[in-house]
Amino acid sequence: MDFPGFLKTFIMARIKNDAFNFSGSMGGMTFYKDEFGPIVKRKSEGPTELTKGTQDGNMEMGGASMAAKALRQALSSKQRELEDHYFSGRLSGMMRKVVALGEGSPGERRLDLRKNGDLLESFEFINERPLVYSVGGIKEKPTYSKGRNKISWISPALKSKTQISPPEGATHFKFILGAGTVSNYEYNKTKKEYTPVKLQFKNLGDFVESAPIALKVKNIAPVDLNVQLTEASPLPEEVAVVTVVGVSFMKKMNGEMLEMKDTGGMRVLEVS
Repeated sequence: MDFPGFLKTFIMARIKNDAFNFSGSMGGMTFYKDEFGPIVKRKSEGPTELTKGTQDGNMEMGGASMAAKALRQALSSKQRELEDHYFSGRLSGMMRKVVALGEGSPGERRLDLRKNGDLLESFEFINERPLVYSVGGIKEKPTYSKGRNKISWISPALKSKTQISPPEGATHFKFILGAGTVSNYEYNKTKKEYTPVKLQFKNLGDFVESAPIALKVKNIAPVDLNVQLTEASPLPEEVAVVTVVGVSFMKKMNGEMLEMKDTGGMRVLEVS
């Protein structure tokens, strides 16, 4: 039995009146029933453009997830304290956008964080509590040594009453500066997956914190912070440095500084 050309153009259609009570396959069409009644569906004749696009997207998403995991591991010493439940998924989604701008064929595009890392700048670790909710006026960018293995940042001068929003009971706060490395990723046709270009620089990261700053001080002076990723070796061009800045609040009780949970915030300051 053959079917009219117009019917063959449909991938799937619902039959309103199944007088013949068809089931099974016939003439390139498959008949079956679901809870709403009979359906006719054209049999697959191999990968479609949609299927190929989905496969390409899945492959690139896998590469993006690898890069996001590498950054999370590089920042793991502090990042877990200042992240929301959707941090991992949101970061992978941003890395997917980086892949989309890369060179190459779909499914094999290069993840070049050095070139397209600006997409991550201002990425918040806690989406519902952006850093600006805690401390406003942070616009200063970090500076880097010639080999990008040392990162320096100077906090802005702040007015505590108008530019800082501490939680109830807080008496002090501190700045947090961190940096982590992420290699560019390329599609490996032999392994059929994305692999880091410079594996030896995977998970390299560190954090420093300022001394506690009293919130009762009206005018807060700038603080100079420095992160050293390697002692001497410059970082290769294929490795990006992701610099983050954050704040946390404390409460002084009986002469002891106690960290206040679920306060403060952190965001990506720059990708270099």
